[in-house]
Amino acid sequence: MQLRFVKLPINHDLHSEASMRYERGIDHGMTATALDAAAAMIAELGDGQVASGMVIGRDEDVQPTTVTIDLARINHVLGTELSLDTVSDIFKRLDFPTVVANETFTVTVPSRRWDIHIPADLIEEIARLYGYDNLPATLPTGQPTIGKLNETQQVIRDSRKLMESAGLTQAISYSLTTETKSKAFALHASDVTKLDFPMSSERTTLRLSLVSGLLDDLAYNNARKEHNVALYEEGRVFYSQPEQVRPKEIEHIAGAITGSMVPKSWGVAEQPVDFFQIKGIVAGYLKSLALQDAVSYVATAEHPEMHPGRTADIYVGDQLVGFVGEVHPTTAKAYKIRETYVFELDLTALIALPKARQQYQPISKFPSITRDVAMLIDDDVTNATVVALINKKGGAHLRHVQLFDVYNGSHVPAGKKSLAYTLTYQDQNATLVDDDVTTAFEKVLTALTDELGAEIR
Repeated sequence: MQLRFVKLPINHDLHSEASMRYERGIDHGMTATALDAAAAMIAELGDGQVASGMVIGRDEDVQPTTVTIDLARINHVLGTELSLDTVSDIFKRLDFPTVVANETFTVTVPSRRWDIHIPADLIEEIARLYGYDNLPATLPTGQPTIGKLNETQQVIRDSRKLMESAGLTQAISYSLTTETKSKAFALHASDVTKLDFPMSSERTTLRLSLVSGLLDDLAYNNARKEHNVALYEEGRVFYSQPEQVRPKEIEHIAGAITGSMVPKSWGVAEQPVDFFQIKGIVAGYLKSLALQDAVSYVATAEHPEMHPGRTADIYVGDQLVGFVGEVHPTTAKAYKIRETYVFELDLTALIALPKARQQYQPISKFPSITRDVAMLIDDDVTNATVVALINKKGGAHLRHVQLFDVYNGSHVPAGKKSLAYTLTYQDQNATLVDDDVTTAFEKVLTALTDELGAEIR
């Protein structure tokens, strides 16, 4: 009956005086005493006659609760130095029968105090009667611990800010997918991890990549006439471990862009996303991590879901950390999406890599000098290779190298391309003279010719 009176008002939000009384608890041990008192009042005030005996509909054997607690525990929790007599007197005032032995109290809790079951309840009663104002205020001892994010948490938080500042919107995809999609776009080969009892055929296998989930999100948006979509996701992928039951969880970050990131406007032409735009987002993100080793992009055709001529693996030093490129047209058709560019990075590996110490570089008060160089070079020589060589041979005053032109049309031999760069020289402490810059610039031209086979134009 009591349970019914408690649940019904809560479920239906219908409260009465009786329901509130039951919610606060009923002393079942007082039933017979209360009945005798009610019968006495009927006889005395209502001129009634009390029949002998008592009709019991349901007999509840109410046993008193016994709680044991020692004096040391009480003083430890409250920070006090209470004596046995003080605590015994408090229990006496509460009308709790108590047996004391070896500084341990065995307290019999009356049925009217149905809210007391554990030692902490007794400590609360002692504090209440002793007086909260009498409890000592003690500062914690020991060296305080300053709460902060660990390195992984900080990188993940910063990654979200960087991706959103680049124009991408965060997506959260299911970790479970189909076996086919779980293997697609995997950065490293691995067996898949399947559920023994999946809820549906679409959620049977733990993912090895984040890209497939992002492509599902793009397809969802494209089906609703949203064709300019840029998404990213930070989450875990799951690589199987043959020696262990559980898979290895690795933090990844991935992005997918389709359509245009710069919508058509009266003063701006529409700019469909291309390889270099998404590569620029990745390059800016990796630069923010301040990696010590150089980042390189190597063309690859090893990813069957990616376009073989517009995909590159990403290396930091000699370690593979991700890929970037265009989704293969066949794959895009299977996902029912348009031309799409994606990237995926192993965030766990990137966090573990050594970082370069970033130092403040003051802005020079002295003017800079620029030199331009144009060259014919083999098609397979990358911009990163050229820039690295220029920085290596450019001298102490070389501040910046900027590619400003790429051409491989008419008047350029087959297998060649034309690249043009601007080199900026500047000294922090003095004004440079032409002779200093000319000497350093000629060393760059010589290195380009000798080491890369470039033809200076």
